[in-house]
Amino acid sequence: MTTKKSKVTESFLVDIHEDQTSTITKSSKPIAYNKTDKYFWRHMDYKNPEAQKILMKHYDISEDVAAALCDISTRPRCFHHKNGIVMILRGINYDQSADPEDMVSLRVWVEKNKIITLSHNALKAVDDMLEQITEKEPPVSPMQLFLRLAQNMSDGINNEIINIMDETADMEEKVLDTDSLSDFGLRNKISDMRRNIITIRRYTAPQREIFLSLQNDKWETLTDEDREDIREIYNDITKAVEDLDYCREQMSIYNEELEGKVSISMTRIMYLISLVTVIFTPLTLLTGLLGINVQGIPYADSPYAFAIVCAILTIMCAVLVVMMKRLKWL
Repeated sequence: MTTKKSKVTESFLVDIHEDQTSTITKSSKPIAYNKTDKYFWRHMDYKNPEAQKILMKHYDISEDVAAALCDISTRPRCFHHKNGIVMILRGINYDQSADPEDMVSLRVWVEKNKIITLSHNALKAVDDMLEQITEKEPPVSPMQLFLRLAQNMSDGINNEIINIMDETADMEEKVLDTDSLSDFGLRNKISDMRRNIITIRRYTAPQREIFLSLQNDKWETLTDEDREDIREIYNDITKAVEDLDYCREQMSIYNEELEGKVSISMTRIMYLISLVTVIFTPLTLLTGLLGINVQGIPYADSPYAFAIVCAILTIMCAVLVVMMKRLKWL
């Protein structure tokens, strides 16, 4: 079994100047920043062995926050620490060698004059944000930069969910198709989709709680514009979670539909076998008695014996059919 490898994130530092221009420096090593600038954005690979030390020594990050940002195994969450806030999100993995549900972790530290983000695999939202800063004016504050990143990640999740909903609609047609029982791979496709949906929802649902918490947060750094953006992101993620729940329930219904079809099909087959058995058991008994190779078989020497036996078998078959109809077995 081969292990999929994704593109590793590129480390950089963006200085945002007072005149809303920016300077971008790309390096994984410590980068000096101009403390007289408006704010800066530092992005790093959290799997870099020196990442935690660099954060603490060169970017004034406390040991607890640095440890949280560089933790290998983490889930979406947020918490305040002194003058800043830690937020850990997940975004869709757009690398061609990886599955979209293998969501990429983005760790964020936001203060009044700095934003530090960390990821290991390359994240499209980060690349898009860097491109926007290069081509347009950068966001006016670290929190606005974070919210744009979060909005890009939310849009990516919703785009992937649109694809899942399209696949769900296509799956419904396949399940309702009369030939679905002969498609033995259909149940595997349903199971794969359910696993993908559960995986994406596992990381998306906690992100909704992050933005609900931010929406009610009294942190003085948050402006009215920030709160409006937070509400929009919260609504987008809530919709994403609701759509995932809908798709998951639909997959459960489709699975039950297939199970019901298989059960009905097996019942019909067993029913037909039972009817055939009821009809042919007496006939088999009679022909078996007449077929034993012993003396004393009646009319063994009669030229009409075979025709008489066939007539008796036909009458017995007709009587059995009439009886089953009266009993409503047929």
